[in-house]
Amino acid sequence: MSTRKSPLLAFTTIDDLIYLARELNTGLNLLGTYKYPLGVRKGVRRLKSERESVTIKAIGRMYFLDLKETKDGNPFLVITESRSQKEGEARERSSILVFKENAQEFAEAVTSMVAKISS
Repeated sequence: MSTRKSPLLAFTTIDDLIYLARELNTGLNLLGTYKYPLGVRKGVRRLKSERESVTIKAIGRMYFLDLKETKDGNPFLVITESRSQKEGEARERSSILVFKENAQEFAEAVTSMVAKISS
């Protein structure tokens, strides 16, 4: 967005309001491209890496693995399961957060369990 200062001086012209409306529209359009637009309000920033999200489709459910950052810039993983309910009902969602200090232990446990069910 532009760095133009707010035109709230002695008087505001229609051109100033049109400019502000365009800036607002641009910002809302950008916000609409985010996977979780309300996450911005919660202080969660998107990582700058190219691969921020993975989606896994299964019968009757979907899994989402999303990398996010806290306000302090610390990365964390959000694993979300979205399950189908009865037809016409909303999908049920459950999420867990894995913070970087637990990520290695979590990955080792998942790898171990996957090896057990795959054999």
